[in-house]
Amino acid sequence: MHRRIGPHAPLMDMRRIASIIVIALATVAATGCGGSGQSEADKAKSQACDASSDIKAQITTLSNLPLSTSSVDTAKTSLQKINTDLKTISDAAPKVSDSLRSELEAANATFKTEVQQATDAITSAQSLSSAATAIASAGTTLQASYQKAFGNVSC
Repeated sequence: MHRRIGPHAPLMDMRRIASIIVIALATVAATGCGGSGQSEADKAKSQACDASSDIKAQITTLSNLPLSTSSVDTAKTSLQKINTDLKTISDAAPKVSDSLRSELEAANATFKTEVQQATDAITSAQSLSSAATAIASAGTTLQASYQKAFGNVSC
């Protein structure tokens, strides 16, 4: 092997090392290292399906609430979370595959109306007993509505 000897030898070695580092970094950047490897459609499906699962959990919370003053605040929080999840599904739906998109959009539209009616009933209640009745009704109604709307969504 022929090695250069002289005052520029360390400089040549440094240039070679720098070139290797630049090539390695470019290769890493080109392959997308550090990314999740998921396509936009897969990410959107995951977001929509996670939101759908959370809606189901919030409905379970509503259905299991005792008739008490604190239940009204818990119910409102659950309904706010459901609305946030519906927004997430609405935002993700256009990015998923065609068949899932139509399932999500139809389920979301149907269920959104039911959630709004339940929210209105709870927030407009004039007394604690009326609110408790509205919460109990919301839990039952939303459970059935969720199953009807999202039961056939392929998540």
